[in-house]
Amino acid sequence: MAEAESTQREVRSFLMPRDPSIDRRFRPRPQQRIALFHDIKEEDDDWEIDSSLDDTSELASADRISETASSGAISDATTANPPNEVGASVYLRLRPVDCPTSTFAISKEGNILICCPPHEATNLNKNSTEKHYSFTDIFDSHVGQHELYEKCIGQKIIAEESFTVLTYGTSGSGKTFTLLGDDHRPGIIPRSLENLFSLYEGQIYPHPSAKIINGHVTILEDNVTGKENLIRKKILAQNIELESQHKSFQQCIRNEHCFPKGPIDDAHVLIWVTFVEIYNEQVHDLLDDDAPKYGVQPNSSRKNLKIICNDGRVFIKSATSIYVKSSLEALKLLRYGQKKLKYASTSINANSSRSHCIFLLDVLKYYPGVIKRTSYKFCDLAGSERLDKTGNVGSRLKEAQRINTSLMVLGRCLDAASAAGNKQERIPFRESKLTMLLQAALQGREKLTMVVNLTPLDKYYEENSNVLNFASIARNIIFKSSIAKQNHTRYSNFMENTRCDIEKVDKAKDEYIQDLTEENARLHEELQTLRAQLEEQEQILHTKLQQLEEMLRAQHSEEMEEQEDTLRNKLVDSFKTTLAETKRQGEKRLQVQLNCQAQTYETKVFYIIMIASLIRKYEAEIEDLEEELERRK
Repeated sequence: MAEAESTQREVRSFLMPRDPSIDRRFRPRPQQRIALFHDIKEEDDDWEIDSSLDDTSELASADRISETASSGAISDATTANPPNEVGASVYLRLRPVDCPTSTFAISKEGNILICCPPHEATNLNKNSTEKHYSFTDIFDSHVGQHELYEKCIGQKIIAEESFTVLTYGTSGSGKTFTLLGDDHRPGIIPRSLENLFSLYEGQIYPHPSAKIINGHVTILEDNVTGKENLIRKKILAQNIELESQHKSFQQCIRNEHCFPKGPIDDAHVLIWVTFVEIYNEQVHDLLDDDAPKYGVQPNSSRKNLKIICNDGRVFIKSATSIYVKSSLEALKLLRYGQKKLKYASTSINANSSRSHCIFLLDVLKYYPGVIKRTSYKFCDLAGSERLDKTGNVGSRLKEAQRINTSLMVLGRCLDAASAAGNKQERIPFRESKLTMLLQAALQGREKLTMVVNLTPLDKYYEENSNVLNFASIARNIIFKSSIAKQNHTRYSNFMENTRCDIEKVDKAKDEYIQDLTEENARLHEELQTLRAQLEEQEQILHTKLQQLEEMLRAQHSEEMEEQEDTLRNKLVDSFKTTLAETKRQGEKRLQVQLNCQAQTYETKVFYIIMIASLIRKYEAEIEDLEEELERRK
């Protein structure tokens, strides 16, 4: 009976309904209780408590024992995995605060967070005990962006492994800063882009000749390639202002990292970028040029994309993918999509993200006859919120409810994935768009990395407890890799005979290879002899050709001089004839022009004489009219 109660007590209340036997009124009870089971030694090693971490064992409660035991089990499960089991990497990052508190402390090992409830904790029944949470690594407020990137992401890109990165935490805990950073402290995505293009430097293919369409790699026709280039140039031209900042941005990253370059081979690399957001359980394309920008048309409706699962592959139907050839182009697309993200102000965060955004990089590495695909997903999850502290109403309230619902479904999927390590259990992917898109990571087909962001303040203790419980589930996930099956047969005689035949064939093959080696050496010697003879013959032929050229040049020099004189005389005569004809035609044209000018002059003189006679006539008439006018006066 006691075992049933302890097992029931381990059920996480934020994922499952609360058991009716638990006190719902949270009535006060004594803070100091006697650990009745402290002297009892359990047979299971997972329930042993490290005495070095138990400073107040005399006053420890049964809840503390169970919580520490569960965290110890998580740590053992993840550190002592069998060779064919791989767990998710869960990191904790503490945001810098002005007034550090002793509520959250890091153990000496550096990967365990010790949470002591503050004195003003409201929920005494649930938060009155110290709890330990195990992580892959913990980054305090003094750890920079470059160290976090090197430990979390850097080696995965060098190994060319597909992975998914999740940043999770409460609103305003620094998730977006961890993923994106700022102009002087770049985040995970800008550093990943620089690392990626440094790794494939010199191998980027100049044209988008292959693309992932509906989850499958497709070779594009020439007309489709032209359309892709037009779409790419149109979108990249809208972010010209980033070019002036990119050099300093790139130099800042390269000063902190020494990214290796990949091996030089015959491979060609094509990199495609997709950027989407999940807002109110609707998938919106952030790279669609026809979609309205945030702030310009806030009430405009955007197209809701569908997430489709086809033959184990998950893809977003009709999502825009842009081909990029440099980190600058990828950053331009990132900034372009950020302008369309949904942001709003709450009482906790003045610039709170109201959606989950996913930045996807698909790398196609083409070898002769083979195309290798690697996928990188960077997910900036919206912050979990308590409605009584944010004070959201109206559309903000609806957004918060949808965010908390999708995060709850993600927690259920993580819980089911952690339980699926021992038995087959259905993982509820289809209950949320976010979990549908993250199927590959939750099933172990991609590396899963979670960066949990925490604001270590007493007033956020309850919210941080929920976040840490969420992280402990992800930390407990173990993926079993596929094991190659060995062939077993009963036909031992057949196998023995076959083995003998193989040995005979190998022996004959060795003899044949030795004969070929000797024959090859002999032919090599003959080839060297023939090359020497050929060089000697070429030298003799070259000498004879030089002698023949000198002889022919001496014989034909006089004939060439005579031909030159004849040709020169012909050219002179022809030039004289042409010059005389040109002169004659010029004189003729000049005479015609003179005649035309003489005729024009005579015509002008004639008109002048006529005008003069008319003037004299009109003057005489005027004088007669004046005399007649004087007489009449």
